[in-house]
Amino acid sequence: MKLLCGMLMLLAVMSGPAGAAEALDNPFFAFKNSMEMAGPASVEDQVAILAEIGFDGFDNRDLQGLQEQLNALDKRGLKLFTVYFSVRIDEGEEPFNPRLPEMLPLLKDRGTILWCNTASKKLKPSDAAGDERAVSIFRRIADMAGPFSVRVAPYPHIGLWVESPEDTVRLADKVNRPNFGTSFNLFHWRALGDRKRPLEEVVRRVAPRMMVMSINGNDGTTAVAGISPLQEKQMDEYFDVLSAFRIAGYRGPVGLQCYRISSDPNVHLRQSMAVWKKLKERLAK
Repeated sequence: MKLLCGMLMLLAVMSGPAGAAEALDNPFFAFKNSMEMAGPASVEDQVAILAEIGFDGFDNRDLQGLQEQLNALDKRGLKLFTVYFSVRIDEGEEPFNPRLPEMLPLLKDRGTILWCNTASKKLKPSDAAGDERAVSIFRRIADMAGPFSVRVAPYPHIGLWVESPEDTVRLADKVNRPNFGTSFNLFHWRALGDRKRPLEEVVRRVAPRMMVMSINGNDGTTAVAGISPLQEKQMDEYFDVLSAFRIAGYRGPVGLQCYRISSDPNVHLRQSMAVWKKLKERLAK
């Protein structure tokens, strides 16, 4: 009964305005770091590039410039899919941006997800000794975000306390809030190397509550090489990952990781979009 109630609450959250961002089939958005190396300084100009190329939206970094970014996105009819949100679980540290309560009303009914990169200076990655404090912090965040139909998911990041997709599952089980779920990041999953679990197992565990995922290209020099625009020669990998989640029922947002891509976003984002369109065509067959 408790599980059924939780599922019904989650459906209510996702079927209302907060789920509007996912009316599209796997909407495709660009990470804010797509503009960090060579993009324009103006958020209006950044959003104009995304709109012209055909992206469905953008992300934000720790609530910085949130109102300005939302204004620019609204003007172009695009969505703010995620806020890359820092959470620190060590005692004595500010656990998250204290401006969150005043910023949440700006996100009301937009379908935005707080995607939480979660760090500890004291604990090793995935160490369950941090679960009690982390769960308490995440419940606070989820309970604050819930009235605004904002959802919350941990961001698996190599070397951080939440490191693997399975960490997001463990936390979602313990946080036990209808607006708190799981996520997947292709780059950071691959970076686990021999420690990563097979894709089929990851999908089976993560997909039922997955809120967001990301993909990226790599420069091809090593198995976890530097992040690059999407590569047509790597299409099979993108297809295998995305089709596995789609078969499991995932139709939510897909972000494009662009960390330290130094070329003009008018160039590298167009390359990624061209590959994305071919990928979507292949998935539709």
